[in-house]
Amino acid sequence: MDYLIACLIMGLGIGVDVAIATFMRAHTMKLKRTVVIWVVGVTSTHTLFPMIGYLLTYFSLQALPVLTPIIGVIAFMLIAHFLIEELRAYKEAETNAASQQSIVGNTSLISFGLILAVSWDALWSGPAKSAQVLDWSQWMIWLSFILVGLVVLVFCLVSLFIAKKLTRLMPSANSNSNSINSARLKSINYGLWVQYSVICYFGLLALFRYTFSSSVTWVYILLFSFLLMFILLKVIQTKVVTVSYNIPNH
Repeated sequence: MDYLIACLIMGLGIGVDVAIATFMRAHTMKLKRTVVIWVVGVTSTHTLFPMIGYLLTYFSLQALPVLTPIIGVIAFMLIAHFLIEELRAYKEAETNAASQQSIVGNTSLISFGLILAVSWDALWSGPAKSAQVLDWSQWMIWLSFILVGLVVLVFCLVSLFIAKKLTRLMPSANSNSNSINSARLKSINYGLWVQYSVICYFGLLALFRYTFSSSVTWVYILLFSFLLMFILLKVIQTKVVTVSYNIPNH
């Protein structure tokens, strides 16, 4: 029972990001192929990445401790790269919205890069995993990764189901009502803020823990990440609004 509870807790921690990302991107999943790509992608990465993170942590701390600072820098750079790409996509979406071009139903928003961006945080659940499995046998350790993946799969499917149900209850996305589109975009913006902040948090956490060997409380890092993403998103929105005012009306 203790073993199952431990797996469930880790699955809950990893699955929250997937649930948020799935709920906010559900409106883009019009085709079954898109749904399959997303569900299989995030479930696979959230099963394999914790395993990779665990192995990297194990070898860096036990066999090659000199690699620990380098792993922190690599993790931060990879997450920063995907966040930059996502912020560029966000800016384009905001520009389209400012130009009164509907972005609802844009299936191109689901991409391999997005799946990786959502999943990189699972890679750095490895350190927590290594501390969690000290008294576990080898078969229990490997089985736990599968159990965590199943929990993430349930989170993904439930979130997708709820989002689809809510979409059916709402008016059509093709409606000409500006208030409806505005409400949708606001909800997406809030969801993306949470999603990007959590991803940024794990990048900063890897940098602080592995590279700087800092013991700063994780709560402070998380709050800083939320503040940083809030400022960046607000800057993008401000620039988009400024540009839209300068667009001549025809």
